[in-house]
Order: sequence, then structure tokens, then C-alpha cells
Amino acid sequence: MNYYQLMGQKEILLVDDTPEHIEFIVSILSEYNFKIRVATKGKTALKLLKQHRPDLILLDVYMPVMNGFEVCKLIKSDNFYSDIPIIFLTASNDEESIEKGFELGAQDYVVKPFNSKELLARINTHIKLKQQTEAIKEAYKELDSFCYSVSHDLKAPLFSINKLIEFIFSDYSNPLNPECMELLNNIKEKSDEIIKMISRLLEFSRMCKLEMKSEEINLKQVFLDVYAELKNLEPERNISFNIQELPVIKGDSIMIRVLVQNILSNALKYTSKKSHAIIDVTLKETKNNYIISVKDNGAGFDNKYSSRLFGVFERLHSENEFKGTGVGLAITQRILKRHNGKAWITGEVGKGAVYSFSLPK
Repeated sequence: MNYYQLMGQKEILLVDDTPEHIEFIVSILSEYNFKIRVATKGKTALKLLKQHRPDLILLDVYMPVMNGFEVCKLIKSDNFYSDIPIIFLTASNDEESIEKGFELGAQDYVVKPFNSKELLARINTHIKLKQQTEAIKEAYKELDSFCYSVSHDLKAPLFSINKLIEFIFSDYSNPLNPECMELLNNIKEKSDEIIKMISRLLEFSRMCKLEMKSEEINLKQVFLDVYAELKNLEPERNISFNIQELPVIKGDSIMIRVLVQNILSNALKYTSKKSHAIIDVTLKETKNNYIISVKDNGAGFDNKYSSRLFGVFERLHSENEFKGTGVGLAITQRILKRHNGKAWITGEVGKGAVYSFSLPK
């Protein structure tokens, strides 16, 4: 039994209008336990795709009526099919087509005339990568479900402990000596902290499962609204909040609000020991992205530890210095990933930090 038989029969959709190419590819792949379905037109390929989902697509660039680029664009724009690897079939000197194919989301290309070993190697590589990606996604789903279940189940007994302590305070506080009172206060304080951490874990899990509802969002208005709400919680503080014009973006309004809330909450928290806090929100643009940065003049951190900040429960400051759960930045990273964006942080001890994130135009 060879490797391809051990791998199990995989299905490939071949989209090509040249009989010689079809015959050559089918003759190679049939020997290695691949099931091949053939479409000679783009529209036929899309119909076959709806009937059955293949493991990989071999797609010719140049076809009449609907070319390979149009077919690729339609497939990659549909979430149900977008993770199917596409290998473009193109001429060796057609660099423009190769570049355009990658821009549209294709995973690879094979040049004509085909080399059978190269074709097999590329097909096998991308099918294995797809299988590994699916396994990782499934593992993440299981982990998220586990975290949610554990967090949810822990919350109820902790609330009960809190209620019991409140009951002791209200009915038995007079007979208790100061040491007992201090001990009970410590227990209540620690259970409150754990409840907050669990609530944040549940929020973190929710950001993975929440259904995306895309709409137009005035990003500057979101920043202004969230800042006003947070500032009302600390009216006595001296804060300069400066914000540039920000774009109207496409995204989920609930998630984007949570994103901004976490970013500004962090900036306000780590500037809390400054007599005059300064928070600046600025915008830069690249060809494909908006880059928004939130700079503060707070406690800052050693920049060599910046990669740790997006981990769950990762903190660079002690609980005594600044209250928090260490989940907020992990939540922002999840939200941005779901919007095809990313985040990064730079800082300097005693001189503040800059939280930057990108969103596609």
C-alpha cells in the first residue's frame, strides 16, 4: 500500500478547457488514488462545487467566458469554500498571472508543461496543510468549549461563596474578632477577583463564537463615546484625550466597541498614577490597511516582553501596582483576527506605551 492509499481518497476539482491538459493530469492523479472531477468552464466548476466540496482545486488561468481569476475570486469570497486550496495552472513566463493569483487567495501554482512529480508534490503538500489547519481549528474549538464550560461551572459556586460571606458579615460580624473579619474580607476579595477573571474568560470565549454582523462603523465616534463613558467613572482625573480623524470601517459594531473599550481602559489604567495623563489616537494609512495607534504617557513596560502581552492572564505589572485580569489584550487580538486585522504593542518603562492595530480598507 503506497502513501496516497494510506492518505485516503481525496477529491480534486480540475478546471481546464484544454483536452490535452485534462488527459495528462487525470492520467497522473488516477494512479495515486485521487478522485477527479472535471469542469471545462468556470460556471460549470461553480456548479460542481455546490454539489460536492473538493479537497483541492486545480484551476487554469485562461478560459473563455469566465477566466480562472474570476472563478478564484468567487470561491474565496464565500466563507464555506474559502479554505479550499487553489493551485493555478499557468505558463512559466506569466509572472503577472502568478502574482494576481496569489493576491486573489490562491495557495500555489504549477507551470505548463507539467512535471508530474512537481504536480503531485504540490497537491500533496496543500492537502496535508489543509488537513493540519482543520485539525488545529477543531482543537481550538474544543479548547474554547472546554474553557467556556469550566468558566461557566466555576462561576456559580464562587457566587455562592460570596453570598455566604455577605451573610456572615450581616448577621455575625459583631461576635467576630478583627482577625476573623480580616480573613473574611481577604476571602471575599479573592473570590471577587476570580469571578472577574472568569467573566473575562467567558467574554474571551464569546469573541470566538459570536456571529459576525458586518456594518458601517464610524470609528472616531466609537472612540469618543467609549472614552466619555470611561472618563465619567473617574471625573476627578486630569486627562488630555486627543484624537485624529478616523475612517468609517466595515465590521461588527459590538466587537469593535469591546475592542476600543479594552484599549482605552488599558491606557487609562496605566496612566492612573500620572498627575496629567495624555492619550493620543492617531491614524496612518497604507495601500490596503488603516493603522490606528493609541499612545499614552503611562507606566510603560520593557519592550522585550511585548510578545507576551497578548496571552491570556499575561501581565507585566503586579496586581498591587495595577488591578486587572490579564485577559483584555487577548480579547482585542481575537476581535482583530476576526476582522482580518492584527495588533502590536511597543513601550518603554516609565514613558508609556503605544497600542497599534490594523484593519483592512
